[in-house]
Amino acid sequence: MAGFAVLAPNRIVPPRAVALMDADAFAWLLPAAAAALGAAFLSGRAAALACGAALAGLLAGLGATGAALAGGSTVARLGPAAGAWVAAAALLLAARLALGRAGAGAVARALAAAGFAAALAALLAAGLLDHVSLVREAVARGPEVRAALAAHLGLSAAALLPALAIGAALGAAAFARPGAAPAIIGGLAALQVIPAIALFALLIEPFAALSRAVPLLREVGLRGIGAAPAVFGVFLYLLLPVAAATRAALGAAPAAAVDAARGMGFTPAQALLRVRLPLGAPVFLGGVRTASVQAVGLVTLGALVGAGGFGVLMFQGLGQFAPDLILLGALPVAALALVLDAALRAAEEGLAR
Repeated sequence: MAGFAVLAPNRIVPPRAVALMDADAFAWLLPAAAAALGAAFLSGRAAALACGAALAGLLAGLGATGAALAGGSTVARLGPAAGAWVAAAALLLAARLALGRAGAGAVARALAAAGFAAALAALLAAGLLDHVSLVREAVARGPEVRAALAAHLGLSAAALLPALAIGAALGAAAFARPGAAPAIIGGLAALQVIPAIALFALLIEPFAALSRAVPLLREVGLRGIGAAPAVFGVFLYLLLPVAAATRAALGAAPAAAVDAARGMGFTPAQALLRVRLPLGAPVFLGGVRTASVQAVGLVTLGALVGAGGFGVLMFQGLGQFAPDLILLGALPVAALALVLDAALRAAEEGLAR
């Protein structure tokens, strides 16, 4: 039977399993179970709210279990075991399905996520999660986490912004010259089959040679190891979704609308600005959303070439066999991707109305 939690006296000693009956946190777990059971009989947003309450109760129960079993130790760590992970995943899935049945749009889903984030912040502020291993790891590595967040956001933006400009130009060229479209889109698609780690490794030597040939570039930080190969590699991967979305967006306007614009005497530039771009904006924004989420994920691998970001914490955790440290790097990446996806999806749906 899957355990509820695992408890270790410190970071080095292997943890022992904690069964649900040994959790000693039923003041939180029983209401959480009641809320989860109630969600099965509710519908729509009420069911999603019950699932959120059950998940918050589950997390509080983990924290209470840690406080009860760790005693006065400041190094003991308690983390979720398979049973808690399965329960959390089931509650998240149930909440998402309930919102879908209720017809909740991107804005409503974003508000639901913000509400759960507020509940999680309240649990943290109240100290209920102080004994959870992930929270202890985050507190101990606070400066590293903040530096990783700044580096991850900077690297993602440095790859995404030029990809939006150049990818849009390539997509527009593919739309304007249909004969060249297979070569443009096919060439960008060929880049996608190269594994990211291999591409980053292949870029090390060219960037190193360039920095040796032009010392000024080395002075501004362009080297074979570091941010340069990671940013350029991610940039190459982002060109395809942006170019493909741009090409599709420019062709999204109905032929009747384009013909009507021509009949009214619009020049090609006027038809582009007043017909094609407004009608194709939701399609283009969908490509931007895909590229943004892809950038946040791919930058994680940049840590393998010394680029920094949350990948540093993840690979440190892998090297030390420390699940807490892996999660400390992985969960913020997932959260950033979800926030970007939700925000851009809401904008996309707003433009499509």
